[in-house]
Amino acid sequence: MKSEPLNTLELDIPVISWVSRLRETLTDAVRGQLANYLQVFAGAGARLGLQAVYFLILANTLSLHDMGVFASTSSTGIMIGCFSGLGFSSFAFRAAAGKRRTLGGYLAVFYASWLISLPLCLAAALPVFYLLFTPSLSLTAFIAIILVESGTWRIVEMIHQVNNGLGRYGSASFVISLGTALRSAGAVAFLASGSHDIETWSAFYVIFNIAAMALAVAFYQPRVRLRWRAELFWGRIRDALLFSVAYCAFISQNEIDKVVMLSLADQRTVGIYAIASRIIDFTSVPIRTFFVLYSRKLILERRARNQIRRSLGVEAAIALTSTLAFAGLLTMLWLWPNLLGHNIASAAPLLGVLLAVPAFKNLLEYHSELFFAYQQMTVRAVLATSQVALKAVALALLLIWFGGITEWGVWLNGIYIGLYALSAAIVYSLVFRSENQ
Repeated sequence: MKSEPLNTLELDIPVISWVSRLRETLTDAVRGQLANYLQVFAGAGARLGLQAVYFLILANTLSLHDMGVFASTSSTGIMIGCFSGLGFSSFAFRAAAGKRRTLGGYLAVFYASWLISLPLCLAAALPVFYLLFTPSLSLTAFIAIILVESGTWRIVEMIHQVNNGLGRYGSASFVISLGTALRSAGAVAFLASGSHDIETWSAFYVIFNIAAMALAVAFYQPRVRLRWRAELFWGRIRDALLFSVAYCAFISQNEIDKVVMLSLADQRTVGIYAIASRIIDFTSVPIRTFFVLYSRKLILERRARNQIRRSLGVEAAIALTSTLAFAGLLTMLWLWPNLLGHNIASAAPLLGVLLAVPAFKNLLEYHSELFFAYQQMTVRAVLATSQVALKAVALALLLIWFGGITEWGVWLNGIYIGLYALSAAIVYSLVFRSENQ
């Protein structure tokens, strides 16, 4: 009987040692991921602060009418700009994350494709201008805004993505923060100019964004030799264009609503909706930071550890974080209605009914990352295109059936829940198949 404690002690020592080593390993892994997250979020947090300055100045300097026109024009440029570079930014990111020796080739292909696609993007925007914008905006101002969204800012974003792919999270964060800082400086200069119409703002907008692109290329583009390789272009052009279509369809889920509204509602309503949408986007910044790391992790792990249980756990965390962040913002606006300015106070009634939108909007973006990681760009393109069409039709019907902004705002929750259900059914069938192969 006296020997039992000794035997138990002898058995416990390796167990304790193993548990200790496991704890240290897990702690190191968590610390590593947390350090990466904080690096990315540091830039995202700085970007959030700069975006807040930019947004608050602009939203309270432009009239709600001009804010609606600018938001609709910007949305048009963002959607068309998805084809800037013909989709080769996705291959530059993938090369940076996994096959760095090919990065110089894919960067050269991207820049060549950007030069080819930019005039096509500007030409594609002209019919939209003559159809929707001639009563509200000059062609010069329209082209300036389109040039930024489909041209200069695409290069800033590409350099940001490539640095993230390389694991240079500090540089990636700084390059996007620098671009946002210059946009904010443009807004400050616009405020100080004394002329607060959209024509004047478009001039400031294009000048400061060209400066952002030049600085990003000069200081943060990876120092690799750019070598044009025709076989990369022709060998990947189909997949790159599919990525552009899928990306355009995904982006259009967030942007098409402003164009639909401009067609069926007045510019002031579009301005209020644009402000509400932008405020919702602000609450998503911490979550989008996580998307960058998770997408890279799935690519490096070759998706081996992305079981359905793990992915659903990620979804639950996204939904909870989104809802809490949005609830906190609504509480602040309820306590201090004019905290963010008089124009933004006009959007508070609409924000108050969009309770489910932030969570399901972020979950749709998470599904987009899963499609990218699983290299299912064709499926993603078809699904996203269907979702854009469904959302546009549903929103148009809401605007026709309901007159009050809060009335159709309530039903927007149902639209996002339906889009999420369709996306979840398809993406998890892919995850399930991958698990059982």
